Amino acid sequence: MHDIYIKKHHRGHPWIFSNEIKSEGKIEPGEIVRIHHGKKFLGRGFYNPHSLIAVRRFAKADQEFDQHFLDGMIDRALARRKAWSKENSFRLVHSESDGLPGLIIDKYENNYVIQINCYGMDKRRDMIIKSLTRMEPGFIYEKSDAQLRKLEGLEAVQKLHYGNLTNPVAIKQAGILITVDVETGQKTGFFFDLADIRKMVRVISRGRTVLDLFCYTGAFSLYAASGGALSVTAVDSSRSAIELAKVNSRNAGTESIRFICADVFEFLRNHEHQYDIIIADPPSFTKSKRSLTSARRGYGEINRQAMKHLAKDGILVTTSCSYHMNEQDFLEILRKAALDAGVSMEITDRATQSPDHPVLLNMPESHYLKCIFLRRTG
Repeated sequence: MHDIYIKKHHRGHPWIFSNEIKSEGKIEPGEIVRIHHGKKFLGRGFYNPHSLIAVRRFAKADQEFDQHFLDGMIDRALARRKAWSKENSFRLVHSESDGLPGLIIDKYENNYVIQINCYGMDKRRDMIIKSLTRMEPGFIYEKSDAQLRKLEGLEAVQKLHYGNLTNPVAIKQAGILITVDVETGQKTGFFFDLADIRKMVRVISRGRTVLDLFCYTGAFSLYAASGGALSVTAVDSSRSAIELAKVNSRNAGTESIRFICADVFEFLRNHEHQYDIIIADPPSFTKSKRSLTSARRGYGEINRQAMKHLAKDGILVTTSCSYHMNEQDFLEILRKAALDAGVSMEITDRATQSPDHPVLLNMPESHYLKCIFLRRTG
């Protein structure tokens, strides 16, 4: 066991950056280290000398990362989810927010898809698989293809570790049957973090015309249709996503949804119809501070165009899923978009990621999803 000493202590934050380390010995990537600030012991974490985030702390105590510890952390995460939701599919482990840095586990009924994004957790893959097999799953599938692995010096991994892969897999969300492609879909296949926002959309959709932009496999559209929307039009540039969205629509008995495979920006520029509700849930336009300028242009353009297609008293539900775009920046982009579109808007509601994606108070990076509900008043 190695000890490291740091120059600066960010109280409560689980990350220690490489330029904050005062002294260290020769430590292999993925090893566990004891962390000290002067004479104060700060806990244990995974070490990686090749990453900007040199240490990811998993415990404030002098705690071994053994099978018993991992099992307990996963069990605790499951108990927290069960306490607030009756759903059987959700994000089971949300990395640092559940005390397991670099590990994501999404639960699809009784199947599990994992992502491992840090070196220390990657070295303990067998422990993760062993812990999940206690649940007697149908399958455990790994989809560790995130850009974060490159920053850690890791290659992509996509592999079945346990059981028989049934893909796509069917889940239920708020009583709606949804088919998920865990192999080729985005992230692990489904975005559980939008669950609460979808429920809000379902409530306001009754008797209204709805446009779902960047619809992916149609979850927002399904919620709007099940909420009694007068009509739903859904647009995405991915042909495979649109085809799966059509399957979801048929399975849910909401075949009145009109799906269009097109570039969303081009669709809005060449489209004249107005809608009572528009959902703009684009992918993250920025993964770093360096690309914030282009991201602002992207968010500005999509929201300006959406506002122009919003009927009087219509509602725009717009999101940003990038941590680097904070809420004040996002609101400023929306203000400028409204001015450029020549419309008046008021904020009617705000929302964020669902509770299965917990936010650590001392880790701002864990709060990434912002959603603003805007009504067109003029």
